[in-house]
Parts: sequence; C-alpha cells; structure tokens
Amino acid sequence: MKRLVASIALAAVAATSATAQTRSRENETDVSKQRAAVEAWTACIANERTDEVREVLALDFRSDEYRNKMKALAKARVSSECFNAMPRSYRKIELGGLPFAGGLAEQVIEMDDEPLLQRLSMAALAGDVPTYSRTDAIAQCMARGAPHLVAILFDTEINSGEEIEALAELQPVSAACTRGAALEASPFGMRSMLATASYRLLVAANEEGKEV
Repeated sequence: MKRLVASIALAAVAATSATAQTRSRENETDVSKQRAAVEAWTACIANERTDEVREVLALDFRSDEYRNKMKALAKARVSSECFNAMPRSYRKIELGGLPFAGGLAEQVIEMDDEPLLQRLSMAALAGDVPTYSRTDAIAQCMARGAPHLVAILFDTEINSGEEIEALAELQPVSAACTRGAALEASPFGMRSMLATASYRLLVAANEEGKEV
C-alpha cells in the first residue's frame, strides 16, 4: 500500500511538473509574441509620428503630460500599409507602459546614421541628466558605464540567443550600479529600461553640444 501511495505521489509530482513546464513554455511563447507585436507597432508609430515620439520620450515619465501623450500614441492610427503588414495577432495587442516606451525609444535611437556606440560613448560624458526612478537611475548608470555593451544589446534581435548573451554581459555592470546584487528584470523589461534611459541620455548630450 505504501508503495502504491508513493507511486501515486510521484505520478502527481511528475504531472504537476509537466504542467508547470508546459505553462512556462506557453508563457514564454506569449511574451515572445507580445515583444514581436510591440516591435512591429512601435516601428510603424515611430516612423510615422517621429516628432511626437521624440517629444514624449524626453518628458518626465511621472508627469500627467507624459501619460496623456503616451496614451494618445498608443491609440494612434498608422498607415494601412504598415498596419496590414503586421500578422493579424499583432493587431490586437494592447500597447502601453514601459515596454511600449522602450520599443519607441529603440526605434528612434536607430534612426540616426552615426553608429550608436559612438553616440552613447560621447553621451556618457554628459553632465547630470535627471532620472525619475531607482530603476531609471540604474539604467542610466549602465548606459554611462558600459555604452559598448548597451550598444551591442540594441544590435541584437529580440527573443534571440544573442540578446540573452548581451544581457548576461551587462549583469556585472548592473551589480556595480546597484552596489550589490544585479537588478532582476526580464529581457523585455531590462531592454526597455535601458532604451528609455539611453534615449534621454542621448538627447541631453545633444542639447549640451548645441549650447557649447
């Protein structure tokens, strides 16, 4: 009887483990689809509303102005050509929050012809740039401290092995910026934080250059 009970218990554990693994794979697939959808949407919006995107990303993200303008961008209509080029499942994605802002930031960062490594390396020398949260300050510290690694990250495809490797290279930098354990964040979250912080750092450095 004890053996039977043990066998049933082991079978239950195995079934639970298998269910958990299946759910984990499904969650990973959902996140991958969400990231791909955000990338497709932000490419359309950033290309067609570039000035609006640049203006919003430079604002304090704690402000009502930022929230209102970001909501407006999330609901913005895009050209039928760009919209129809998306897979149907992407068209239903609900946009908003840091992932949306991060996607927009990456899109406009990539619009400059000058290599990002060069731009970030110069921006790292800029004076004080306001940060609006602890994670924002950490992300800016990382962009200043390792612009070459951040540039490498932005050059990787989302949901790729290269992206995971680039993020792993940034872990010691994150730990140094937190003065302790590295900041725990998903690839989606970390890349978004670094993108928004890097964008504002680049804007600040550009403004400083104009004043000289």
